[in-house]
Amino acid sequence: MALSVGRHPRGGRKAIGLAVMMAVGLSMFAGIAPSNAAGNGPMAQDPGPVGSFAWKGFNWQKRFWGGAPMYNGSWDANNVTAPDSNGYVKLGISNPTGNAPVGAELQSTRQGFGYGTYSTTVEKDISSLQKEAVWGCLFTYDPAAAPGYTEIDLCEASAWGGGAAYGQSWPVTQGHGYWFDATLPPAQGNNTVTFGVTSAPILTHRMVWEPGKLTFETYAGEGYSGPLLKRTVLEGSTVPVPAKEQIHFNLWVTGGGGGDPAHVAPESVTVRDFSFVPGIPLTAPTPTVSGTAAVGSTLTATPGTWTTGTTLSYQWFRSGTAISGATATTRVLAAADQGATLTVQVTGTQTGYATTTKESSPTATIAAGTLVAPVPTITGTTTVGSTLTANPGTWTSGAALTYQWYRSGVAVTGATAKTYTLVAADQANAMSVRVTGTKAGYTTVSRTSASTGPVS
Repeated sequence: MALSVGRHPRGGRKAIGLAVMMAVGLSMFAGIAPSNAAGNGPMAQDPGPVGSFAWKGFNWQKRFWGGAPMYNGSWDANNVTAPDSNGYVKLGISNPTGNAPVGAELQSTRQGFGYGTYSTTVEKDISSLQKEAVWGCLFTYDPAAAPGYTEIDLCEASAWGGGAAYGQSWPVTQGHGYWFDATLPPAQGNNTVTFGVTSAPILTHRMVWEPGKLTFETYAGEGYSGPLLKRTVLEGSTVPVPAKEQIHFNLWVTGGGGGDPAHVAPESVTVRDFSFVPGIPLTAPTPTVSGTAAVGSTLTATPGTWTTGTTLSYQWFRSGTAISGATATTRVLAAADQGATLTVQVTGTQTGYATTTKESSPTATIAAGTLVAPVPTITGTTTVGSTLTANPGTWTSGAALTYQWYRSGVAVTGATAKTYTLVAADQANAMSVRVTGTKAGYTTVSRTSASTGPVS
C-alpha cells in the first residue's frame, strides 16, 4: 500500500475493514442486486457471502461507505460496473461537480484466501494515470491482523500527487510489496519495491504467497508470454501470514504530494481477469512402479522426492478404476488383476501447499502367476495291503491340490486321494503319484513324484 518515498500509512483503512461486514449485510438496502454476467465461470468452493455480483468464481461487494484512503472519503458503488459480456469489470473515478472526485472500490466478500497464486489482468495505460490518482491493483488486506493491519500489494500504481510540492513531477511507478505493521512509518512498517511503468495497454500480474516468501511478477500484455517487466522476491519473518484477508481493487485520489486532488478528471481502469489457485505448488515427481507384472508378485510404488514435509498417500488403479483398499505403497497382484494394467496415484498434502496428485505410467498387462510347486514324495511300505501317502510339499498359499496315482506309469482308475492302499494288481509294479495345483489367476501346474521300488 505504501510504495513511494514519504507516503504515510492509510490509517483510516481500519474503518474500511470493519465496514466490510456491514457492506455485505446492507447491500440489499443499497439497491445493489447480485449479477451473473457472462464469462464468470463456475463458483469456487468458498465464494464468500452474496454481495453486489459474482465474478470469476467469487462474490464481490461494491463499496458504498465513506472513509480512507480516498482523501475526501467519497466513494460511490456506481463507479464499479458489474461484469460485462466479456467478463470485464471497470472501476472509475468520477467528479460530477468538478471539484469533488469520487472513488471506486471492489472487494471480495470471502474472508481468508491464504497461501496460493493470485493473478489479475488489467487494461490500462498506467503511464497516463493522473498524478493524484492511485490504482490499488489487487491487494489483500486484513484490518484486524497483528501487529497493525497487514496488506500485500501485487501491483499498486501512482505518482503520489506528483511531488512534495506543487509543480513537481514524480513519475508514475508501480510497486510490489507488503505492509506488516501500519503503525510504523514507510520503510519501517513495510517492505516494498517500486519500478517504472510502460505504456503497455494491458498488464498481467501474478503473485505466489507461501510461508515466509512472496514472489511478484508483472508482465506486459495478456498472460505470461509477454515481456517480464519486474520480478520481486521478498522473504523473511515479516511476510504476512494468512488470516481473514480479502481481495481488493480500488481507484482513488490521494491528497498528499503537490497535486490538485479536488480537480481530478474522470479516470477508469478495466480489470479483465482475476484468479486464485490455493496453496503453493508442491515438488511432485511422477511415481514409478517396480516389480513383476504377474499374479502373486508384489508391485512397489516409488514416489520420488517431494517437497520436504509432504505427507504422501497412495491409491492403486486397475485399468483406470480404483481398487478398493489398495492404499499401501505395495500391491500384491490378485487374480482380479490378471489381464489388466495397473497404475498408482500418489497424493501429497502439506499445510500451506496445494494438494497434488501424480499418477504412474501403466504396468505391462498382468500375466497369470506361477505356482510354487515342489516335487511330491511318497512314504509307506511297498507291499500289498500297505498304504502309501503322497507328501505334496509346500505350494503357493491357497492352491487347491488334487492327486492321481500311477501303476508303472499308467493311471490307476479312481486312485485320486492323498493316500493309496496297495492291491494285488500293483504287485511287481512301481508306483508314483502326480499332484496338480490350481489357483485363480495362476497357471495350473502338475508335479510327479519319483517311482517307488516294485511292490511285493
